[in-house]
Amino acid sequence: MRKVPVQNKPCSTCPFDGMESNFFDTENYHKSLCGLEGQHLCHTARNTKICRGGRNIQLRILYSFGWIDEPTDEAFLRATCEALENRQL
Repeated sequence: MRKVPVQNKPCSTCPFDGMESNFFDTENYHKSLCGLEGQHLCHTARNTKICRGGRNIQLRILYSFGWIDEPTDEAFLRATCEALENRQL
């Protein structure tokens, strides 16, 4: 998933951050994101990009845990690459 592009901004119907969200049950999505089980793919981008609203939630969680040094995509990528490097040792 590191190579899948992330939407620049939440779409208008983003279940996490959209102004016109059309999803009624986002509890399962939030549990997945908060449990850091994976990335949510953007429905507007036909599941070809990572959802910006979902990524923003994960960035805030990772930052609050101290796992990344700032809530940004760049910090996420650095931490992911570092974790993968350490895993191979």
